[in-house]
Amino acid sequence: MLGKLLKYELKATSRVFIPLYIAILVVSIVNGLSLNLEILNIQGLATIVLMCLFISLFVITIVVTIQRFNKNLLKDEGYLMFTLPVSSKYLVLSKYLTSLIWTFLSFVVAFLSFTIIFMIPTYKYFDFSYFINEFNLLFSNISNILGTTILSEFFKIVLLIIISYTIFIFNVYLALSVGQLPIFNRFRNVSSFIGFLVINLLISYAQNIVSLFVNDASVNIEAIDNINYAINSVTSIVSKGLNIAIVINIIIILVLFFATTYILDKKLNLE
Repeated sequence: MLGKLLKYELKATSRVFIPLYIAILVVSIVNGLSLNLEILNIQGLATIVLMCLFISLFVITIVVTIQRFNKNLLKDEGYLMFTLPVSSKYLVLSKYLTSLIWTFLSFVVAFLSFTIIFMIPTYKYFDFSYFINEFNLLFSNISNILGTTILSEFFKIVLLIIISYTIFIFNVYLALSVGQLPIFNRFRNVSSFIGFLVINLLISYAQNIVSLFVNDASVNIEAIDNINYAINSVTSIVSKGLNIAIVINIIIILVLFFATTYILDKKLNLE
């Protein structure tokens, strides 16, 4: 059932994102061609338009994340959504996964955009196979120098970024759900906004408390003469800190998720 909900969400939101992605790629091509032909007027205009499109993409991603949850689950459409033979957990997950997918695709489109701008003026001189070989060689050298431990920490940082974005989304979902409680009927939007700030402060407080325990585990690197031992010590501290941060943030996500679904199941107050 989650797959069907996800398919419906992607189809509904694609009408917003797909035209925007196409516009970004088209303007990127125009920008690249203007660089290749050295048409400065078109290049300047295309650059401004591209920047505006990227800003629009960022804003629209946030707006759609809020709108789809609020409109589909907390307003009139909620009467239909909650009659479906599916739990509120799947409804919330479908909204979240849709937002995460479009965010990922937005980064892909941004990468393609800059690649197009770079490739068009240099395509005559650019050897793609040579670039791939050099990239593989560079990655191999970095792996040999830093070791697999450092690379694993890098992937943990990427995972932590995704988790942090997930916390933001579920923070928004919980704040919107709190705002529709019967006690806040007259001030739903204001209550949701205040709820978002309060929840964010509580999350920051919890994260700060955990960081204090991590800092207590630090070592005096300046007192260590052996450089290899110093690197290993720093790596160990960073690794421990990342592991703790990942675990704590996952717990925060679960709390936000189940608090949201609890309100939807037990305290639902549709407009």
